Amino acid sequence: MNTILLVDDESWTRETVKALIDFESLDITHLIEATNGEEALESIKRKRPDFIITDMKMPGIDGIGLLEVLEKDFSHIPVIVLSGYQDFVYTRQAIKSRVIEYLPKPVDGTELNKALEKALYEKRKWKQQQIGFPLFTVNPELEELIQPFHHTLAFSLKELNASELSKSIERFLSKLNDSQKKDELLIFHLHQEFLFLLKEALKEHDLRMEDIGLDWEQLSHHANITVEDELTNQLNIGKQIMIKFDEIRKQKNKINLEDIKDYIDNHSASPNLSLEMIAKTFFVSKEYLTTAFKKRYGCNVTEYIITKRMEKAKELIMTTSLQYKTIAEMVGYEDVSYFYRVFKKYFGTSPGTIRKT
Repeated sequence: MNTILLVDDESWTRETVKALIDFESLDITHLIEATNGEEALESIKRKRPDFIITDMKMPGIDGIGLLEVLEKDFSHIPVIVLSGYQDFVYTRQAIKSRVIEYLPKPVDGTELNKALEKALYEKRKWKQQQIGFPLFTVNPELEELIQPFHHTLAFSLKELNASELSKSIERFLSKLNDSQKKDELLIFHLHQEFLFLLKEALKEHDLRMEDIGLDWEQLSHHANITVEDELTNQLNIGKQIMIKFDEIRKQKNKINLEDIKDYIDNHSASPNLSLEMIAKTFFVSKEYLTTAFKKRYGCNVTEYIITKRMEKAKELIMTTSLQYKTIAEMVGYEDVSYFYRVFKKYFGTSPGTIRKT
């Protein structure tokens, strides 16, 4: 779980950056906002963020002032600089302060998330050093064992192949000598790599740690364990993922469309209701849900949601004197302009015309 501090005096920039960050894959669970360097430093002292994204030109303590303090007192926190000002003074200070990346505005989402991945790597290196584990360097002999092992491990998790997962672990253990089995650096390296593969597998199968009855805190590294213990734990967790996904897959085949239809009927006024949200709630793929729902009811899920909302909106327009903005919110639309467009497309006329009839 990671916390990120976003520092920028322009609210629209902060909103844009928040929309671009891939929170799930980067395991970012908390985001703190600050409008200048002074607020940022207070947040750093209180919240201890894992990463910082900062603008350069801000009122009060600007980006230069913030970077100077960070370099002096918080050099372990990875920093990404954003700026629309191509001023060499800013660039020079950014380089001097060893920032992870210097990105121009407007921000590119791909570049931003790549920079955050670099920041995550730097954080991991720092943590290794803090607990006495320098960055692990694999020698060529060991690399010949680890690389194919991790390749097979990744394949087994992706394909939900428990048998191959177990065999790959057994094969890898049989090739390690006694000295390697006690190498704490190797054990820590295997643990960190497994966490990475685990995140990829969960993402592949659209699962969260909570779905398999675990959380990331439970997966923290424990000192003084053997390679056998570490890999046995990895095997058990891998099997948990496979069991859970198999349960979900079986549930997909028993999908109750009436339950889904009732769910939409009861939640149509929620602005968060969507095909994706319903699919996740009922553990079914969007594609399967769309096909099955349309086959049963003659329209897809999104069309049904719109129908429920529009019919309710029409009823409210004809039976009340509520403002259109209020009606829009009551049926699930936060943007009244968008509500107008959907209404006119659905009924072929405007809300005002309906109310006059």
